Amino acid sequence: MLTSKNVLLCIFSYNMGSTLERCILSTFKMCPGFDVALIDDQSEDDVTKAVIEKYRPRMKLCVTSTEDKQGRRHGNLYGNIQRMCRYAEEEGYDFIFLIQDDMQFVRPFDDAILKQYGELFASDDKVLQVDPRFLRKGYAYDILEDVKAYRFPDGDNRRSYADVGILRLSTLKKLGWTFRESEAENKKVLADLGYVRLFPFSPIVMHVPFPRTYRAGKLKTSLLPMRRGEYEFHEMTPRERERMDRRKLQEIPYFRRFLRPKNMLLARLVYALVTDASALR
Repeated sequence: MLTSKNVLLCIFSYNMGSTLERCILSTFKMCPGFDVALIDDQSEDDVTKAVIEKYRPRMKLCVTSTEDKQGRRHGNLYGNIQRMCRYAEEEGYDFIFLIQDDMQFVRPFDDAILKQYGELFASDDKVLQVDPRFLRKGYAYDILEDVKAYRFPDGDNRRSYADVGILRLSTLKKLGWTFRESEAENKKVLADLGYVRLFPFSPIVMHVPFPRTYRAGKLKTSLLPMRRGEYEFHEMTPRERERMDRRKLQEIPYFRRFLRPKNMLLARLVYALVTDASALR
C-alpha cells in the first residue's frame, strides 16, 4: 500500500538552475502531503545554489554530497541514491521516489494514483519499481492486461530498474543491495535476479524537453534548439487526465500524445522533427 506518508520523494540535483526550480515547484504543487528531500552533487552553478537555498526550509532533508567524484560520468549519483535509500529506510519510509532535476510533474499524485501504483507493487514481490513516467516511441513494450501496466520485454535488462521511479525499500534491504556505478550494471544484476520495473497505466511525471545535460561534470553544448533548459510541459487539464484514464490499455501513454510543450516558438519545429529520445536530451 502506498500513502503520502510512506513514500519519500527525493530530487537528485546538479547544475540545472531554473529547470531544478521547475522540478521543485511541480513536486510541491502536484504532491501535497508528501515529504520531499533533495541531494545536490556539488553544483557549481550559482542559480542552482540559489534555488536550493530558496527551497531548503520546505524540504524534509536538503544535503550536498562531499565525496570526490573522481571524474565519474555520473559523479556521485549512485552513492547519493544509496545514501538517500538508507536515510528513507532509517526514517521509516517504505518507498523512495527517485526524481531527476530535469523532470516535471504534470498531474497530481493523488489517492487514485497511489492506489493504482500500490496495486502494482502488491501484484508480485518481484516488482521492485514502479516508474511513473510517460513512455517514448521507438521501443517495444509488453502490455500486461492482468495488472493494467507496461513493461520492457523478457531479455531486455531495462525491465528491472531505472534511476527514476518508486523503489520498494524492503526489497533492497533484503538483498543487502549496493548500487553499482552505472545504470546499465544495476539493470543487468537486478534483471538477472528476476526483479521488474513496471510502467503504470496513468503516468504523472516526465523529463522536460531539451534540458541542459552534463557528462562527467561538463555541460554538453548544441546549437539547436536555443534556450535549452527553459522549456516545460503544460500541466494536464482535468479533461486531459480523464481522457487518458478512460483510454484502452492498448493505447500506450506516449508523452507526445498526451503532453503539450510550453514556451516553444522556433524550438517547436525542432521538437516536431527529432525522435522522442532526442527531444528529452
